[in-house]
Amino acid sequence: MFDLVSSNPMLQMMDRSMTLATRRMTLIAGNLANIDTPGFKTRDFSFEDAFKAEMARLDGQMSPSSTRPLPSYFPDSTSALAAGTTAGTPAFERNDLNDVNLDQQTMELAKTQNIYQMASNFAQAELRRVLGAIRDGAK
Repeated sequence: MFDLVSSNPMLQMMDRSMTLATRRMTLIAGNLANIDTPGFKTRDFSFEDAFKAEMARLDGQMSPSSTRPLPSYFPDSTSALAAGTTAGTPAFERNDLNDVNLDQQTMELAKTQNIYQMASNFAQAELRRVLGAIRDGAK
């Protein structure tokens, strides 16, 4: 039987986007939690680069006969994450060698939350479209 959900490229793309956004929000939350830890270095990864890599991987795995869900690109939480300072942040902002910048981290968190919300909205719209097709087919 044809699976309308797991073979839907739009839903797969939005799933990957929300997964990446969740991973990035987790990193940012960890950065914020360690804002007063002496010597702590900001951790982050490029959402754009990871998303492009995921879409290239998704394009390579899609075939007209593929109807099974794709395996997770990130089997653990550190696969695509690179430790280091966030671009634009001074290497050592404070005397305790902690480079977490509250303003920058909250801005990155807000941007990532917007990405997650947009992907969620697109996924919901696509699921409504699939549900409409199912209902129309049942008539």
